[in-house]
Amino acid sequence: MDGDFARHVGRPPPPHCNEERCSHTPVLQCGASGHASHQTIGMLAVREQVRARGVSEEGVDIIMASWTAGTEKQYRPHFRRWSQLCSRWNITSINPNVSNIINFLSDTFHRNARYAISSLGIVVDGCRAGNHPLVIRFMKGVFNLRSPLPRYAATWDIQPVLRQLQSMHPLYMLSLKDLTLKLVMLMALTQAARVQTLHLLTIKGLCIEQDFIMVPLSGNIKQCRPQFNVCVIKFQTYPKDASLCVYGTLRQYLARTQELRQGMGQESYSLFLSFIKPHKAVTRDTIARWLRKMLDRSGVDTTTFTAGSVREAAASKAKAMAKAGWTRASTFAKFYDRHVGTTDPFQNAVQQ
Repeated sequence: MDGDFARHVGRPPPPHCNEERCSHTPVLQCGASGHASHQTIGMLAVREQVRARGVSEEGVDIIMASWTAGTEKQYRPHFRRWSQLCSRWNITSINPNVSNIINFLSDTFHRNARYAISSLGIVVDGCRAGNHPLVIRFMKGVFNLRSPLPRYAATWDIQPVLRQLQSMHPLYMLSLKDLTLKLVMLMALTQAARVQTLHLLTIKGLCIEQDFIMVPLSGNIKQCRPQFNVCVIKFQTYPKDASLCVYGTLRQYLARTQELRQGMGQESYSLFLSFIKPHKAVTRDTIARWLRKMLDRSGVDTTTFTAGSVREAAASKAKAMAKAGWTRASTFAKFYDRHVGTTDPFQNAVQQ
């Protein structure tokens, strides 16, 4: 299998403007027709606002595509609560005053509520609702009263997991189940990858070279943005220890599943297939369950640590970051954005 890959476009985003200043960029404002029914608050309300500005249906669809399904799902409870409070207070949901916004945020006391309100395009005193000086000051108070804490105060030791992976060798003697579990964990560790990233890996356009494999992604991952896009992920050989080599494990998995993919149609392009009949493309939840299974086999407390903890443990082992979170100038996507032919110190550090 081979393919012509577009290289990652990885540039740091331009410096953000000071959020405490009101934004004077064009925003969606509610005029005389701003009395949208409370049942349409949320993405439908945003769509109606865009349409009311004379944007074509094609343009509206493209603008609405800027919100991912995950973002919409994350904001949905806040949209619903905002709608309910507007009904209770008998105010318009898209043209409130700043006191209404503060009262809503006080009632919700959740930082995502501010982002949800901002996404509705609400303008107060000439500012986006989320950028109003009083709202900014309020959110600083929320931070001081309820500072966000990392999900895990400590992470698990990666060594038992590596020993478990080393014991699953040679590859040709492994069942398809064990081969799958090993590959998922190796990929998660060597790339500090989210479950979402693993789920999006596809063999369509996959490129195998002598010492690395480039695996495309079938969609955008969380780190993607206009200034920085990740379209492929590179998995390298690890000649120091064949039992921890993600490259060799992936090649074995591709060979083992080649026959299973025949006649599957579009599903055959998904990298990970179920190891039980019927062999179909798996969901994100299944991949997360596989990671938890490997953690459990390795003696990690899965009642405390989830599949998402693999990313943090990998980062701690490689000393790539203090924790696996977002930073303004550096993300994991940039960290594994390597030119073809170079070695990846992150993968090597994790495997050592």
